[in-house]
Amino acid sequence: MPPRRATRAQIARDAREAQDEHVQPAVPQVDQEAMRQMVQDAARQAAQEAVQQVAQEAARQAAQEAARVAAQEVARQLAAAQQGPQVHVQQGPQIQVQQAPPVQAQQDHQIPDQQVPLPQVPLQHVPAQQFAQGVQDLPPPPPRPQVRQAYDETFYRLTRHMRDMDMEHFSGTIDPIAAHDWKLALKRKLEIIECPPELSLRLTMQYLRGDALVWWEGIRLDHDGLERLTFEDFIREFDRKYFPEEAMDKQKSDFDHISQGEMSVREYERKFNQLRRFAGGGITEKDLIRRFLKGMRVDIRNRCRVVTYQRLGDLVEKAAEQEEGLAEEKKLTRAAQIKSGKAPESRGEQETTRDHRDVLVATAVIVGSV
Repeated sequence: MPPRRATRAQIARDAREAQDEHVQPAVPQVDQEAMRQMVQDAARQAAQEAVQQVAQEAARQAAQEAARVAAQEVARQLAAAQQGPQVHVQQGPQIQVQQAPPVQAQQDHQIPDQQVPLPQVPLQHVPAQQFAQGVQDLPPPPPRPQVRQAYDETFYRLTRHMRDMDMEHFSGTIDPIAAHDWKLALKRKLEIIECPPELSLRLTMQYLRGDALVWWEGIRLDHDGLERLTFEDFIREFDRKYFPEEAMDKQKSDFDHISQGEMSVREYERKFNQLRRFAGGGITEKDLIRRFLKGMRVDIRNRCRVVTYQRLGDLVEKAAEQEEGLAEEKKLTRAAQIKSGKAPESRGEQETTRDHRDVLVATAVIVGSV
């Protein structure tokens, strides 16, 4: 090659090299897919860390609650132990804390390129000494009352009292007076032993036998699922069964038309007192005296009317004395008739003579008082 051409080629080559030194190097192309994957990994890791922090906080709070419950249970056991060895304290419920499983992000979930700030859960750390002091400051729970034990003890004690009082069993009857007398005896003895209302029915059921027990079991079946039966319910159903309104009306009518008849004064008084229970209230002592006099036999009534009475008991005692006197007079009269050889007077003649003598006695008493 000629020297001039070689020089020109060298100059051109040097010029190209100098131009290449001033040209900026090419920027490599960014991999968008790799960048998106990096962002997804970072977001997934941040989400897992946040979930773990929330689970740890929940576990810590559950542990604190379990420690507080355990401390209360220990305090209650100590208080129960101080009261006596017979108190049994049931173990409190145990709290189990389960750690929440980590959240796994789905691979196909597309997270945008823009980063979203995750919520920050603040963690509060309680010092051990402060937590122990707070547990100790909790007030001890009140002792658990032994309600069932005291209830049974009272019931058995009342059962012994009723047995000692010779309370009769009831097997049912068609006599309304007998049923009424048993009911009154039951109520009176329950009142004497001071039986509380909630135990009266339970105690009464122990004295039902035979047909009466079958009847009451039927009442209980009819009320199954309804309100709990009480002693007042038993009395109401008992009266409806064994002492209905018809029996009450009959006893009132018998009391209004009571008469002594062939009964003695004491027997008449006993029947009078039995029937007066069904007459209701509002009857004064004066009314009772008038009714008793009205029902007495004529011979005794005429002798008792000459005196004014303030109490029924005074009239009964006076009538009993007059009855004994009439019996003695009757014996003497019969003995005198037999001794004289005369035939004894008939009953009608005796009553006529007795009535005439009673009139004379009453007249003499009135004249003497004047």
